[in-house]
Amino acid sequence: MGYIDSQLFRAIPLPLTEANTSEDKNGQIRLQVRTKHGATNWLNVSPSQMREIETILNKTEVQA
Repeated sequence: MGYIDSQLFRAIPLPLTEANTSEDKNGQIRLQVRTKHGATNWLNVSPSQMREIETILNKTEVQA
């Protein structure tokens, strides 16, 4: 398991499904983007959006 996968697994240990987004499972997935210029508000992300983000992050890690 790579660095990105292990970090995401810490926050999202159960499969990314709508059924696992309730408070007693993975909970609401929220992201915040930070740069030297500032940060976004917390963004709510659906499980399908998170799967896409995870794919993009892992693709970048493999190329690096």
